[in-house]
Amino acid sequence: MKRTWEFVLSIIGVSIAAISLIVTIIAAVYLNSIDVTEMMDYSLMTDSEFSTSEVDMSIKLFMGLLWAGVISLCIALAGGLIAIFLLKGGKAKGAGILMVITGILTVFHVWPLIFFIVPGIMCLVRKPRETVEVIG
Repeated sequence: MKRTWEFVLSIIGVSIAAISLIVTIIAAVYLNSIDVTEMMDYSLMTDSEFSTSEVDMSIKLFMGLLWAGVISLCIALAGGLIAIFLLKGGKAKGAGILMVITGILTVFHVWPLIFFIVPGIMCLVRKPRETVEVIG
């Protein structure tokens, strides 16, 4: 059975995951290289209702979520590529399960999630057409 749509959607998902991974790594490295707390301290000296410790804690939380997104995208990239090879090898059920799991693990990024969940469900739900032999 041809699974062209599943294959195309999973390639789009892997591509979006790769682009998102590159952008997220660049953002995380950039934010690690600058001193955000110094920039925030200047704004805290002016009229602000947040303390320095609250700002530090929220910056650390944001950086942790950013690195969790990087890890999530690495897993999505690996899982998506393995699922594509499984799909090309004819193992649609295994590829579908792997794509659904990969989609769930990319909870931080919506587009890869969509482009892994949809073809994963399509792989699990679609049944091959049965050929009917006519005896004449």
